[in-house]
Amino acid sequence: MTITAKQVQDLRKISGAGMMECKGALSESNGDVEKAFKILREKGIAKAEKKSGRDAKEGLIGIKINDSGAAIIEVNSETDFVSRNNEFHNLLNEILNFAIEEKGNFNSVANKSKELINNAVSKIGENIVFKRSDYLEGSVYSYMHNSLTEGLGKIGVILLIVSQEKIDLADIGKNLCMHIAASSPKSVSIDDLDKKFIESEKEIISNQLKDSGKPENILTKMIEGKIKKYLEEVVLLNQKFVIDPNINVEKYLENESVDKGTKITIEKFIRFEIGQ
Repeated sequence: MTITAKQVQDLRKISGAGMMECKGALSESNGDVEKAFKILREKGIAKAEKKSGRDAKEGLIGIKINDSGAAIIEVNSETDFVSRNNEFHNLLNEILNFAIEEKGNFNSVANKSKELINNAVSKIGENIVFKRSDYLEGSVYSYMHNSLTEGLGKIGVILLIVSQEKIDLADIGKNLCMHIAASSPKSVSIDDLDKKFIESEKEIISNQLKDSGKPENILTKMIEGKIKKYLEEVVLLNQKFVIDPNINVEKYLENESVDKGTKITIEKFIRFEIGQ
C-alpha cells in the first residue's frame, strides 16, 4: 500500500525515529501508525513513552481549588504567544469557575463555556479549544509547573491524599505533586494500572528477546526483570522519589507515616500536560 507523508510525519512525531525507519515500520504494519510504533519499540528504536507532539498544541493548564475539591482543565490555542495573553488567562479563569461548579463534567463545562470561547476567538483572532477537564473531591493538593500566573501553566497536578489522624499534609502533598509533575506516572499502584499496558509491554519485550538464543528459564527471568523496571517507571508508588532517589514513593510515604504517627495514603491523582 502507499504510505503517505502525513503517516510518516505522525509516526515520527510520537516515536522520534528517523524518516526511513518510520517508512519501513509503516510498510510492515500496512499503514497502521499504532502498530508501526509498536514495531519501532520492538526494534529498540522508539522509547516506551510516546512523544506528545507539543509543538502542534499550545495553550495552558488551569487549576482551581475551593473547600470542596479541585478542578483541572486544558484549553488549547494555536500559538504560545496567545497563551501568555491576559484575555486568554481571563478565559481560563472563567472556565475554571464552571469546572468547579460542575465538578469537572466535560460536557456541562463545554456548554457553559461555548459563548465565552466564541467571544475570545473573535477578540484574539485564533482558534481556541476547550480540550478536557476533571475534578477531585476532598482536601486536594496541587502543583503547577512552568506557571505563567497563579493556577495557570504548562503541567498541572491535583492530588488527593488522606491520613488516619487529622494532620497537616501540605508539605507531603506539595512534594508528591512535584514528583508526579516530573515523573508522569500512569497509576497510583500496580493494582490500578490498566492490565493492557503490562500485557503490551510483555509482548514487546518477548519480541525483543525472541532471537537472543537464551534458554526459556533465562528468558522468563529477563522478561520479569524488564517488567519490574517498567513498573518502576510508570507506577507512582514504585517510582524513585525525585526528591530522594535512594527511596521510592511508597517508602517516602512509609517514612512520613512513621514520622507523623499516622498512616498516609494516596487516593488519586490527575496530571494534565499541554498537548498530551
